[in-house]
Amino acid sequence: MGCVDAAHGISVALLRPLSQLLGRLGVDAAAFLEGLGVDDAMPPDSYVPAERVDRGLDAIAARRGDPAFALTMAREAAVRPLGMFGHLVWLSGTVRDALGRATRFWAMVTRRTKLTLEEGGGRAVVRQHPAPGVPRGRILTEFPFASLALRGREATGGRFALRAVRFAHAGEATPAYADVFRAPVAFGAAFDEVELDAAQLDLPLASADPITSAALEANIARLVPAPGADPLVDRVRRALGQGAASLPDVARRIGTSSRTLRRHLEREGLTLRGLVDDVRRARADELLAAGTAVKEVAFALGFSEPSAFSRAYKRWTGRAPRSS
Repeated sequence: MGCVDAAHGISVALLRPLSQLLGRLGVDAAAFLEGLGVDDAMPPDSYVPAERVDRGLDAIAARRGDPAFALTMAREAAVRPLGMFGHLVWLSGTVRDALGRATRFWAMVTRRTKLTLEEGGGRAVVRQHPAPGVPRGRILTEFPFASLALRGREATGGRFALRAVRFAHAGEATPAYADVFRAPVAFGAAFDEVELDAAQLDLPLASADPITSAALEANIARLVPAPGADPLVDRVRRALGQGAASLPDVARRIGTSSRTLRRHLEREGLTLRGLVDDVRRARADELLAAGTAVKEVAFALGFSEPSAFSRAYKRWTGRAPRSS
């Protein structure tokens, strides 16, 4: 099968903290990123073809002689959450909250699979659904479930437990798998999934920090495209939210030309001015909902005075701005 397109890839938002984790395991982190074509200029919402990442990790595992390298990585990741996504998940209040955020923002780390949480009959199943026709890498399939098992136990004082672990790829349930998952592990299954008692979902997490997690969620929501969203337009919105102001500035940040960007917006029936207004309105609503004073919101959005912001907000929404 040919190389998978980056549309089904792994995000730079995951690869950078993953390279740091590999560095703690004695791997040359800079060389790992260089081999994937990731440089300092790439935004976190860029995606690298998943097969390229798989090959890089498989090569590392082979050099180390570690057939359970995904579990080795997960043990190291249990020391601290992996990037913004890991912090968002494990600063949640309960296991249910953590898994809910993981499924909602899974596209932040990969577009190769979709993560779901299903409940019924007293059990809960967390399942990875691969995109049709897209091959799955063993290491990046096993790693998140191993991380869930280890972090879940650590964050609940050892109370978190799995009932079963199933992988679609071939393999052998060596003692390393028993040590990490502490549950029966099967290979050659129909799905990649873990099963647990539904009651486990209500376990509180010792790492909970609702204020920080809410702030992270607001930031991450701007990085993850909404279902059905135009990918290029979504990147334009994020560039505007990060301070870009002109068409050339936006084009430079998203890696295209001003001419190409202008034509794309015209085809979509959009204007940069309209997108700027959308981004500012969304940010205004977020700040107002958090109780920020109208005057502070106006200055945060770059308005010279509160009255100018109030006029703009009324034009956007048909109502005057009001803090919650």
